[in-house]
Amino acid sequence: MKRHSTMESTAARNDNVTREQLGTAAPGDLPNRLLTTFEVAEFVGCHEETVRRAYLRGLLTSTRFGVRGRRFHPRDVLDWIQRGAPTRSVA
Repeated sequence: MKRHSTMESTAARNDNVTREQLGTAAPGDLPNRLLTTFEVAEFVGCHEETVRRAYLRGLLTSTRFGVRGRRFHPRDVLDWIQRGAPTRSVA
């Protein structure tokens, strides 16, 4: 049990760092590195499953990262947004 709780807390810390990095970026300015599905969804303003469906349908280019992981280049994300990604308007 202890092993899992440590892993979860490490993952939570990594997610918080990621959210802070995305929060400090100016609109339209993504970090210069490959992005996770969660980071793309947070930036675009949609659900993670929407991002997964986009790359499965060929609307968003992804790079394999490990066995099951995928990463996205910021240039491809911005291109997907210009072509009509389902974004939420921020009021």
